[in-house]
Amino acid sequence: MSKPRTIMETAATMLVTAAALVVASVYVHGQLAGGSPSRGEVDDSEIENWQEDTALGIRVGPADARMVVTEFMDFTCPFCAMVVPAVDSLLSHYPNDVALVFQHFPLDRPLSGPSAMAVECADRQGKFQRMYRVLFAQQQSLGSKDWAAFAEEAEIPDLIAFEECVALPADAFPRIDAGRQLGKRRNVTGTPTLFVNGRRLGARSFAELQEVAEKLGLEPRMSPPE
Repeated sequence: MSKPRTIMETAATMLVTAAALVVASVYVHGQLAGGSPSRGEVDDSEIENWQEDTALGIRVGPADARMVVTEFMDFTCPFCAMVVPAVDSLLSHYPNDVALVFQHFPLDRPLSGPSAMAVECADRQGKFQRMYRVLFAQQQSLGSKDWAAFAEEAEIPDLIAFEECVALPADAFPRIDAGRQLGKRRNVTGTPTLFVNGRRLGARSFAELQEVAEKLGLEPRMSPPE
C-alpha cells in the first residue's frame, strides 16, 4: 500500500470519528438537557397559564405549593434516574412548599411505553411514588423482570388487579399520551426536562434546586427525614 493512500485513509478515519463524536454529543445533550437552559439557570419566560398543565400529570405534594417542579421523564432514561434523588431531597426539605408534577414523555424505545403503563397501574392503587422509585432504581432490570415483580417490590396491594391493568391496551392510559403531547407543545425534545412554576429549568442536582427554592423565599424544614 502506498504512503499517500495510507495518509488519505487515516484522514478519512479521523473525519468519520469526529463526525460520530459530534452526533453523540448532540444526542446526549438532547437526552440530558431536553433543550433546557444551562445548568442551574432558569428561563425567564414563564408559560402562560402553566398551572393548567399540571392537571395533566401525577402530582405529589401540597395543592398550594409555592414551588411546583414539573418533570418530563422516561423510565428507560438513565439521566432521569439521576434526577430522582435530587427531587426527593427537595420534597423532604420543603414538604409544605414544594410539589412534584410528573409528566410522561416516553421516548422511542421498546420499554418506554410499557414502563409508563406500569406506573399508571401502580398509581391506580395509590403507589405511584413507590413504583416510580423502584423502576428508576432498577432500570437495568427493565425487560428482564415481570412487571408484577416490580409491583411486589413497590408493595402494590392487589397484584392480580395490577397484572390485569398492565395487560390493557395503550389507549387505556390517556395520561401518557397527554404528557407526550404537552411536552411537544412546550418544546420538550429530550428527558429529563424540568420546569419550575412554568419556567424551564437547567438544574439537575439538589444544590441547584435548593438554590431556586431559596430564591423563592422558601424555608427548609429544620430536620428533614432520613
